[in-house]
Amino acid sequence: MQIRHYSKPSPQKKEGEDAIVLNEKARLYGVMDGVTPITGYRDENGHNGAYLASNTLRAYLERSDGRASLKDEVIAANRELRQAMLRNGIDLNVKHELWASCIAVARVDGDSVSFAQLGDCMAVARYEDGRIVVLTENRVVGVSARAKAKRARDRENGLPVEDESHFDELYPKLVYNRAHMANSPEGYGVANGTDEAADHIQAGVVETKGLTHLLLVSDGMFHPDLPLEATMEQIVNDGFEPYVERVEAAERAKRLNPDDRSAVLLSW
Repeated sequence: MQIRHYSKPSPQKKEGEDAIVLNEKARLYGVMDGVTPITGYRDENGHNGAYLASNTLRAYLERSDGRASLKDEVIAANRELRQAMLRNGIDLNVKHELWASCIAVARVDGDSVSFAQLGDCMAVARYEDGRIVVLTENRVVGVSARAKAKRARDRENGLPVEDESHFDELYPKLVYNRAHMANSPEGYGVANGTDEAADHIQAGVVETKGLTHLLLVSDGMFHPDLPLEATMEQIVNDGFEPYVERVEAAERAKRLNPDDRSAVLLSW
């Protein structure tokens, strides 16, 4: 098995908020994408909550000995994130200020590969017969529309929710999503130190027989015009750098801001 990885911070950020785990001892690999904060918190080293979230998860998983199930490892890493916030005086009751990170990890266990995911980091498998299977669902997609529908239902049920015009601005919209949609049935899963995150982990197992590649990516690797199946094929055929050049050209054409980009590719 060959392991290749790629990471490129966004030029528009002060520091990269992605992280990569390469735990050869436990044969555990993955990507983490810290959720850019909407508060100004910085630790004594100047790191924001997104950097701290992704790197807290990375550090925990790098210490893994591979004995627990991969889902349990992610749950334990999320608990470690909770403890890190408590040590730094973060009020866990203020949901939109929680440090948070998406994650997609995989562990090779003999004749199988287990995977676990939260958020919009994704896992994709490629097989000898040419099939490409997206193993995880991106529940972050469409969250703003689901949030708007939830607010409408809550108003109809007499719950106190601001008029929809309040959410025309980005900041109130982000506060609402992180307070009410993160790790909720209508929302999306994310590692943010809460117990509810465990209920939103997407996890599974695929056999290595017939498997040629397994790709783990943060959303900065998504091509704005192509599905993840095409992402897999282009990375396998051309490598990370040429593929990312195409992503950046497409983003420039659409005037999209570049995000941090991280990926791990396992090949058999």
